Amino acid sequence: MVKVGVFVDVENVVTTFGTLNIEVRFDVLLNYLRETLEKEGKVLWKAVAFVPIKKGDKRREGLISALSFQGWRVITKLARRQPSGALKANMDMEIAIELLQTSDSIDEVVLITGDGDFVPLVDLLSKKGKRIWVIGTRKGSVAVELIRVSDKYQNITDIDDIRDENGERLYPVLRKHMMNYATGYGEGLRKEGEREQNFYSYGDDYGEEKNSEGEE
Repeated sequence: MVKVGVFVDVENVVTTFGTLNIEVRFDVLLNYLRETLEKEGKVLWKAVAFVPIKKGDKRREGLISALSFQGWRVITKLARRQPSGALKANMDMEIAIELLQTSDSIDEVVLITGDGDFVPLVDLLSKKGKRIWVIGTRKGSVAVELIRVSDKYQNITDIDDIRDENGERLYPVLRKHMMNYATGYGEGLRKEGEREQNFYSYGDDYGEEKNSEGEE
């Protein structure tokens, strides 16, 4: 039995598409991976999502809850404010440690990110005999070096465009507008006389809420 571990850099993925006001359906993405691996006679052994969070960020807390319900193992870290005022929110070290500690228990790795900082890690895992499938974000947002060192490469936008014989998308990973990450969990959007809230996602206004008229 070929065991596969999936590791997603949530900050990188969400930030990339958030600038376009596009939501990423991590539940659909996980279903796609599970079904694809089953067709190849493999098993999705572990799925881990790495999510930084800042204090009081209700949207990010909602995203973490949704990912947990969807079947992801979620690892979080409190984002830190730099002396410059910028918010440090990457989890490269945590992802690297988890992958290296887990690598002896899995045969293949699916790494979901467009961050070129992972090139040395992918190269090391490849030298350890692991097959690496990198799923990047979108064209122009992925380090070329990361594509080169992977055994298989695919963009999330390619997954979103996989269609059946009727032209319907089989795996609608990307969505415009503010939608739930996990249908069936929570109330989603409220717009009637209340502040608009989305409990499982956020767009380019990360960490902020807007009312139904779009005012902060």
